Amino acid sequence: MTSPLSARLFSAVLMLVWACCCWGGSLRAEAKDDYLTAAEIEQLREAQEPHLRLKVLGELLENRLDKARAIKDPASVKAKPPEPKPEKREKAKSDKPVAAAPAEKKPQPTESKSFQTWMEEYLQCLEELSDNVENYSSAPLEPKAYLKSLNKLESTLQEHTQWIDQIEKQLDRPEKKVVAEISDVLQELTEDLKAASEKAEEQIKLLKETEKARSSRRR
Repeated sequence: MTSPLSARLFSAVLMLVWACCCWGGSLRAEAKDDYLTAAEIEQLREAQEPHLRLKVLGELLENRLDKARAIKDPASVKAKPPEPKPEKREKAKSDKPVAAAPAEKKPQPTESKSFQTWMEEYLQCLEELSDNVENYSSAPLEPKAYLKSLNKLESTLQEHTQWIDQIEKQLDRPEKKVVAEISDVLQELTEDLKAASEKAEEQIKLLKETEKARSSRRR
């Protein structure tokens, strides 16, 4: 027969294990977005529609890979067009002398990270994309806009896969380990994208048939 003391000890151990599991899960949830800047988190919050969210995540993904490319293969980094300047405010007509403009602040240098760190962030973003594609595949959405985002993302990932395959021989062992994980997720995500595209195409076809049937009944 189990003594009361042993039973209490066993219960205490179970409670401790359960608490550790919950704490670990909470840490993983918090760590999931720790690679994002405050501005990027705000971008994702604003992109609630599935096709917009995929677009933002795709841009974040390209940003990480561009930073990694700049370290290992600078010649492969695409030149991005300069961001448009905000419209100048109209100057109010006044006889008063115009105050001198404040000295222009020098741009702060970007945070220096290693190739491996950028690729680890790329992997986190890739996993976030995979979760979103999986979650949105069965959710109500705008099929045409979603299909467009899926196709753009699939094209982007194909380009990324080609570059990663080319650069892999130049990497050291820790870098190769991260890249191997990325390759696995890329393959799975590519398959999920194709399946999601097929579903979106079926939904578009169904909507067209429904609209056609409605038009026939109106005649």
